[in-house]
Amino acid sequence: MAQRITGKITPQVARNRFGNATTPKPVAPLIWVHAASLGELSSVRPFLSHLCKTQPNHRLLITTNNPAALSVAAQWRDVPAILQTAPLDIPAVLRKFLNHWQPVAFVNVETEVWPNRFAALAERKIPCIGLNARMSAKSAKRFAKFGRSIGLQHFRAIYAQSAGSAENFRKILGPKAMIECIPNFKSMVKLPHTDPALASRFDRKTTLLAASTHEGEDAVILSAFSKLAAKNNALKLIIAPRHPDRFAEVSKTATDMGFMPKPLSDGTETTVYIVERLGQLPQLYALSAATFVGGSLVPEIGGHTPYEPIRANSAIITGKFTINFLSEYRALNDANACQIANPGTLHQAFSVALENSTQYAKMARSVLPPIENSDALFAKIIQSMEIT
Repeated sequence: MAQRITGKITPQVARNRFGNATTPKPVAPLIWVHAASLGELSSVRPFLSHLCKTQPNHRLLITTNNPAALSVAAQWRDVPAILQTAPLDIPAVLRKFLNHWQPVAFVNVETEVWPNRFAALAERKIPCIGLNARMSAKSAKRFAKFGRSIGLQHFRAIYAQSAGSAENFRKILGPKAMIECIPNFKSMVKLPHTDPALASRFDRKTTLLAASTHEGEDAVILSAFSKLAAKNNALKLIIAPRHPDRFAEVSKTATDMGFMPKPLSDGTETTVYIVERLGQLPQLYALSAATFVGGSLVPEIGGHTPYEPIRANSAIITGKFTINFLSEYRALNDANACQIANPGTLHQAFSVALENSTQYAKMARSVLPPIENSDALFAKIIQSMEIT
């Protein structure tokens, strides 16, 4: 599997990547939790918070491929944890990592597949589970060719976030594998309170949020927005790139298209604001009457979660590439609870969503209601981890 890391490579990050700990091991037994980046880690935050409360004799060791995600997680007071950049999937590196930390259980979040890591954990008889696990049909077909070599057969349980993912895991592991479809953890999201000073700068009725945008989407979004802004100069657009290191790129695109973009942290009045820091997005949904969910205008990304705008009662606009949340967007579309657009119709979708935001938000919440109480599910997951 490819080894990829995002974010700034500091000496600490480099040490972590080669299995060298930069924090002493605590006396308490460790539960290792790995997620690719902030989005995946945030999705299981309610479970991690529950785990900390109900297993006070254990500590969490959290790893991600993105050091910036760890900086955000360090602010989570409800999830005290040791934070390290993930080790490379190389046997010698993993031996060094596991010899130091000696975890008693491992939680793999969403889509990460690391064969050497899974084999090393199995060799030490460390219980493993897959949480909020996602597997596309395309990935299942590819992984099925490798059979047992990818290591998923070592997992005690895989909790899939959709029926489709559960079926795709069964194609790889067979019908006897412990695979269970559970509610998508992103439906349990709790959004933080929005800073009143920030909220005071935006009129919700005339604010549009473009959340988690990717390369190739921003120019399309800005072009669609410009058509609306030409008719209503009160409109404002907040663009939150999926990777904040794209700030300069997005800012240049907006400038080249005739806007005068400002960082969101800049208090200067303008029309287009760009989010420059990771971790800001969750409090922005409440600012906007409508949210365009990124990763959906370009292929290969698969779209991002609709649950966060639903939680904030913000109307949803998306592109057609939504394989990551196929059943959710299909249900929303069938109920006329979102706008699905292509680049040529995006401005019309923006207009309709803004004008009918209350109706769309209410319908979306009825189609995909956020889950408020998940204690029984969390207890079942913890039991399957066989924590010692």
